[in-house]
Amino acid sequence: MNDNNVHYDIERLRAISIRNVASQFGTVKRNGASYKALCPWHEDHHPSLSLVEGTGKNYCHCFSCGKGGDVIAYVMAATNTDFRGACEWLSRQYGILTTSTPIYIPRAHQKPVVKTETEPPHDYIPMEMLNDLVSVENSLCQCLMKLFIPQKVEWIAEEYLIGSYELNGYDNCTVFPNIDYNGRVCNLKVQWYDTDITSPQFAHSQKGLCFWLASMWKKEKQLPDTANYTTKTLFGEHLLPKYPAQTVALVESPKNALLGALEHPEALWLATGNKTALRRQYLEPLRGRNVIVIPDRDAIPLWKEQVATMSDVANFSVSNFCEQVAPADKPKYDIADYIIDKRLREITGHQGDI
Repeated sequence: MNDNNVHYDIERLRAISIRNVASQFGTVKRNGASYKALCPWHEDHHPSLSLVEGTGKNYCHCFSCGKGGDVIAYVMAATNTDFRGACEWLSRQYGILTTSTPIYIPRAHQKPVVKTETEPPHDYIPMEMLNDLVSVENSLCQCLMKLFIPQKVEWIAEEYLIGSYELNGYDNCTVFPNIDYNGRVCNLKVQWYDTDITSPQFAHSQKGLCFWLASMWKKEKQLPDTANYTTKTLFGEHLLPKYPAQTVALVESPKNALLGALEHPEALWLATGNKTALRRQYLEPLRGRNVIVIPDRDAIPLWKEQVATMSDVANFSVSNFCEQVAPADKPKYDIADYIIDKRLREITGHQGDI
């Protein structure tokens, strides 16, 4: 079952009765109109986990430790596993193995073509330098943990090797690594995000605070000053060989990719890094894949035009989603804006239903 070719039907898994699932791990007791069970997030001797079902609701919330979430989140905590492991457990227990409408269309896989270099061959940052930074103690992960359960954020941070860095007086800047198809660290991007959930700039980066660590480390003599490091690698590219059959969702920013992966983990989310980086030489690692391109609202015409010239690289389809859901006064609306808005509404209207 633990096969990268398996696509779990996330919506069907989340619809499984949380009371039924909880009963497989212990006693479930009626508590008025709802039910209670022992909380898997802390040492619980008196049932403090409320199980809420009905009228579109199917989640749990602990009134003792404050944690909770959907059925998948509950199984992650109860079995001490990651998101994929919880999906595997639920699929096995309830016979839900694959998506009812597969998002992956089998096609002949071709070996990714090595990118053609029009610039001098570049160097790579030692992996141990990135490993020293990997952490969820950064501003973006702190934002994400206010929208999703911590275990899911920890899982996604480990997948993409997100890190933390102290810069310009901020001790919690977020590090986005650019790692190529072969697992080599090409560069590290550093940004800071507003963590105040009451702020209109919540989960948005501070303008002017965006740096590439390779350049900084060269000046600080942590890297050879003669080395040449590139920024022309897809964010998340290193996950392509790990998930060879998954449909790719391609977006503009790393933040978009992380939020997309948290909200819709059935796809493999990658990012170009900026609007103008949707170019053939950068997309060669996607050769032979099924790719859903999700441009920011203001980039839809440009990306549609560019994708039309690259049908030989991958099976591209371009989504107008951001145009369809964007408020009229937000021309630069992106998938991250949509997911954040959606989650904040859920938190406000259904406390704990995340």
